[in-house]
Amino acid sequence: MIRATASLFIALFISAPAPAWSHADVEAPRVLFLTHSAGFVHSVVRRPAPDQLAHAERVLKEAAEGRLVVDCTQDCGAITAENLAGYDAVLFYTTGTLPISDEGKAALIDWVRAGGAFCGVHCATDTFYEFADYMGLVGGAFDGHPWHEEVTMTVEDGMHPATSHLGERWVLTDEIYQFKWWHRHPNHVLLSLDAGANDVARGKRVDRDYANAWCKDFGQGKMFYTALGHREDVWTNPDFQEHLIGGIEWAVDGGSVSAPAPPGALVLLDVADRRPSRTLAGWRHGDGGAAKWRVTIPTPKASTGGAAPSEAADPAVSKELAGRLGYMQVVPGTGNLFTRAELGGDYLLHLEFMVPPTPETSGWQDRGNSGVYVQGRYEVQVLDSLGLKLRSGDCGGIYGKHVADVDACKPAGQWQSYDIEFRSPRRDGEGAKSENARMSVWHNGILIHDDVEVDGPTAAAVGGDEPGFGPIMLQDHGHPVRYRNIWALPR
Repeated sequence: MIRATASLFIALFISAPAPAWSHADVEAPRVLFLTHSAGFVHSVVRRPAPDQLAHAERVLKEAAEGRLVVDCTQDCGAITAENLAGYDAVLFYTTGTLPISDEGKAALIDWVRAGGAFCGVHCATDTFYEFADYMGLVGGAFDGHPWHEEVTMTVEDGMHPATSHLGERWVLTDEIYQFKWWHRHPNHVLLSLDAGANDVARGKRVDRDYANAWCKDFGQGKMFYTALGHREDVWTNPDFQEHLIGGIEWAVDGGSVSAPAPPGALVLLDVADRRPSRTLAGWRHGDGGAAKWRVTIPTPKASTGGAAPSEAADPAVSKELAGRLGYMQVVPGTGNLFTRAELGGDYLLHLEFMVPPTPETSGWQDRGNSGVYVQGRYEVQVLDSLGLKLRSGDCGGIYGKHVADVDACKPAGQWQSYDIEFRSPRRDGEGAKSENARMSVWHNGILIHDDVEVDGPTAAAVGGDEPGFGPIMLQDHGHPVRYRNIWALPR
């Protein structure tokens, strides 16, 4: 990427006026807009002549003037490591299997993983079905468009720059997609089809969950996608233009994703919540004693007193955000922490962590070490492993069992996330274990373990048995690692 930024990687998307870039301040982000159609050709990207821009290209260049520098191309040869190095963001409006070389495809994924911004519009999910890494990046695949009419969208995140201007509902006319190979986590949904205002029974999904815009971290980079943009009049709609430009700007220079607990989730850590089960009071040490780890809660900007224990008021933090921005920090020497709740069965566990910077001379396991133990027995390692040749004891490893498929780490001092899909060990009618535990793990939005078998407890577990239930354990390994926003969603 060509611009050096000094943005703070805070928890959430803070609603703020769109930045007005100037050459006197910093160059506007450069966006490569690829509109190659290897399948169906949408009218908005059909060029009237080779040397004339298509409708979508022309509209975006004009609408983004002063905020983004948009270079338009229909040449897939532009996707190379050398060319990508000159851009802050890549935007796809594409169909079919694109004629990009294997080297170019690998370069695109590596570029995003290392900090680039990938954005997709409408049919960007109707591209590269056979390219697993691309599907993992964009988050789902086109599976038909049951609606082409006036629809009502629910704005699920009114603070994100792509949706902060829309209010609680957005009514528009467009072709509306449904998706396969898609699920809400680690995707963070921004817009979804309002099930109460639209005939969702026309869709295929059993869960009736029809997201139409989402975003996520992708390693050190970010991904933003909107399924809207089929019609020419949508592109000239100022609300859509702000939706798209705001999404691109977030992907280039926005805050890291922090996913709120979904309905039905058991909240295990929200340090600003008044309910004891969701705060430090919901945790204990191994001897059953009260948790001694440190809690910090940023003071909301609306507050006039009652400063947080160790942090002054933050003018960028609203009252609603303070909880998810707060964190719990290991106090070295106090011991591991356990949830007072014991969790059984299958569930999705979400948590966020930050490893502290350590001297370059630190030994391998002395780099911000901690660990997350599902049921107190199966550890996903927490460590500063960025740039290392990964082992099972590195960040994302299922300790001693499985090495992460990909280095999805961020630098120390930045918030990271795990989404752990856990399948509890099975037992037969006589109580004997019949199937091992299984895990899928996403690290910063990247799948690093795909339904792997875990044949028993990992090192330093609470026990060698596997009863099929137990607490979440966070390890004190002598480093001030921070945790926040921990929840479990039963399956």
